[in-house]
Amino acid sequence: MAITTRQTEGFTMPELEYLAQNESIMIVPLHRMERIELVRGTVGPFRPPQKTSVPLWLAIMLKRTNRCRIVAPKWLRYEHLRDLNKSEEQPDAMFTKLPTYYLEIAHMLLTFAEDDLVESQGIRRLLQDLREVRQSKTMEGLRMLNSLQLQMDNLSMAEINEIRPLFGHSFDMLRQLDGLAQATETEQQQSQFADQSYAEMDDAFGSRYVH
Repeated sequence: MAITTRQTEGFTMPELEYLAQNESIMIVPLHRMERIELVRGTVGPFRPPQKTSVPLWLAIMLKRTNRCRIVAPKWLRYEHLRDLNKSEEQPDAMFTKLPTYYLEIAHMLLTFAEDDLVESQGIRRLLQDLREVRQSKTMEGLRMLNSLQLQMDNLSMAEINEIRPLFGHSFDMLRQLDGLAQATETEQQQSQFADQSYAEMDDAFGSRYVH
């Protein structure tokens, strides 16, 4: 199957945020509202102070019109991010499992609902630290790249997007080098087999040519 330019070059940040807007998030409505019919289903009814799950794009729209308060996901809370950083920094630690669009969701919530996040400035700092630690581990993984696979579980969409161009180019080069190495090995084996065959023929028939 042919690989498209988009697959090799990746997505822009606005495009990733657009995809992330369909992720679900909890809100606390500030006004009574009836059910809302969406393409992907129905949300509501909204009865303060009961929490309700809605798509992120709707949560942001309601937040900007002062109709709800957004509930921070557990992974975006200060204490949880602090523990994640400690876990990620451990020697030989695997990538922590996070939402596929955690960076995009965090960016949108810090932009449109910062007042709903406790210790928002600390959250910004911890997110930056987490991002840097995971980037360092990703680069280390790329240095161990081989022509068969790259095993790095639990990368987010943005993290995959960052390494996609470099990974695609490097993987192609490694496969080409591996192909050359296999071809060279095959030629050597064929040459050795030929030399052995000629030697065996000389041993078997040599007496016929001795006068």
